[in-house]
Amino acid sequence: MDEMRQELHNDEINLLDLVKVLLRHKGFIVRFVFVVTVGTAIVAFLMTKVYESRAVISPVETPAAQSGLAAMAAQFGIAAPQSSNYSEIVGLLKSDVLMQRVMEKGKFRDILFDKDDLEGLSENEKTWEGIRLLKEDILGVKEHKKENTIDISARYKDPAIAQSIAATTLSELTDYMTAEAKRVAGANMRHLETQIVNAADPFVRQKIYSLIAQQIETAMMAEAKENFAFKVIDPPRVPDKKVKPKRALMVVLAFVISLFLGILLSFIREHYRRNREEWGEIGRMSGLKGLFWKRSHA
Repeated sequence: MDEMRQELHNDEINLLDLVKVLLRHKGFIVRFVFVVTVGTAIVAFLMTKVYESRAVISPVETPAAQSGLAAMAAQFGIAAPQSSNYSEIVGLLKSDVLMQRVMEKGKFRDILFDKDDLEGLSENEKTWEGIRLLKEDILGVKEHKKENTIDISARYKDPAIAQSIAATTLSELTDYMTAEAKRVAGANMRHLETQIVNAADPFVRQKIYSLIAQQIETAMMAEAKENFAFKVIDPPRVPDKKVKPKRALMVVLAFVISLFLGILLSFIREHYRRNREEWGEIGRMSGLKGLFWKRSHA
């Protein structure tokens, strides 16, 4: 029982020592927290506002009737035309070729870069600079496979330009996919037309005619463009609120982190104050007298 009381008494003494250390260095803690918090607030207010324009699309699923013709098409050396799948659209949105088309279609190079930024670079290097800027800093792609949707976002300091980049990305995605679908359908039709000449079996000829009709249907759907590969659930709009910087959050985090750092530094300072002689001895042994020895005799 006496041992338990002694332990509790020691704990109370240790806690009181900690409180005394904090009170002894409260001025330092307050100044440190104030400087860090105010500095963070100033930096946050000087940071450039960034706006985000977001669009939501949903890939069009392949009809069951078309999927049944895949095996038939394979017999004649062609791929059955079908709507692009989820992974293909995501891959295109992250591809260099689409980024280049967006940059060129919207003429964003003159908007996103200053003349000095691209000075001395070749045309190929300028193209790659634009691609990297779009992929790494501006455009974002977020997948929601369960909902069968894809979020496309564009972030920039000018809200109108952010909306324009997002809209151009959707437009170029549609144009690229429809052009590719028409090209593949045309190549398949030419191949099937050569096959039908050599087909003597009426049943086989009927299959080929069905495949040709399907290719024509695909080309017509691609020509219409509307909802060919994906549906636009939420088109990009000009944003009215910034997404960065999150100034309030930055200030709160700076306050909390600086408070903990201030307390930690206070204990370090207290430890050094109580062990000056030992630090002086370390300074003499290591040759760092200017750091430890002089202070211990100040």
